[in-house]
Amino acid sequence: MNNILSEFQNEMESLKLYIEFQNKSYKNQSNIEKYDPNSIFKTLTISKIKQFDFNSHIISIYGAYEHFVEQLLVKYLTEICAITNSYNLLPEEVQKNNLNKTLEIIKQLEYRKNRNIKPEKVIEILHKNINENSSTININAFKNHSANFRISVIDNYFSEIGIKNISSLVRQYEPLKTFLKNTISDYSSKKSVIAFQVLEHICDLRNDIAHGVNNIQLINKTILFEYIDFMKIYTSSLFELINDNYLTKIYEQNNDKIEVINIYNKEILCFNTKGKLINKNSKILVKSENHFPNIFLTSIKDIQHNNKSISNTVVNKNIDVGILLDKKIKDTMDFKLVTE
Repeated sequence: MNNILSEFQNEMESLKLYIEFQNKSYKNQSNIEKYDPNSIFKTLTISKIKQFDFNSHIISIYGAYEHFVEQLLVKYLTEICAITNSYNLLPEEVQKNNLNKTLEIIKQLEYRKNRNIKPEKVIEILHKNINENSSTININAFKNHSANFRISVIDNYFSEIGIKNISSLVRQYEPLKTFLKNTISDYSSKKSVIAFQVLEHICDLRNDIAHGVNNIQLINKTILFEYIDFMKIYTSSLFELINDNYLTKIYEQNNDKIEVINIYNKEILCFNTKGKLINKNSKILVKSENHFPNIFLTSIKDIQHNNKSISNTVVNKNIDVGILLDKKIKDTMDFKLVTE
């Protein structure tokens, strides 16, 4: 799922560079308008150009954001279906909404966004869900939406697949938690329209532009960049929340619990391998109570046995090892081994 976030972040950085480029070009356009009486800029004024540009900036921000949210839901559902053996083990909300969501998208096959969806395939998948207990669902049916992604819509969008109360929970994930703490007093209890006022304003502007509202108030470059930075912060925390839910499913299905011998320097995990093959491609799932994310994945930087680094352990050979991890850990946490 990391690619989904990095794609959005890179798009926002590219947009900031483009805005800088446009601002520099305004100076040249102003000179042409001033000294060339036949210039096109006598009718296409700098103010009008700035309005067109601003409109494109807002559409670009919202469009990239909408794509990010849709792809995040698609990727999450795809992964959940892949690790679930049967339909009746999928999240209850997915089972509850599957039929209505599927019927809804069948009615909208003529829409441009659904042009690649084949009705016979949709019906086949639904049939297998109901009659064959297949965990493969019509994910595009859940991706479908009809409203702009304000924070209240995000709440509803993800609650339909079993992830509830995002508008409150996402405030507890970094980097949004620190941002809100530094900018809004009592941020955890504030109404969503206040905590997410930048997102709400972008959605308002996007609507106004799409519906041809005249005299839209422009935002200067400094504030627009602050808006873009907020969207990067907010989407990073939204990603962490969704990924946390995914890793929770992985953790629940994993039976390789580690019995900790000791933890040193908050980064070295000592335990007995119990005959498991462990190498530097293995991962450690960490569960932490009263912490966001609740579940996180750590990579192995080094494996030591008897104070010597080894590349891997041996199957069916029980040895005590010290694993150097790439994230801080505590003895109050629980650990599970993820092997290839």
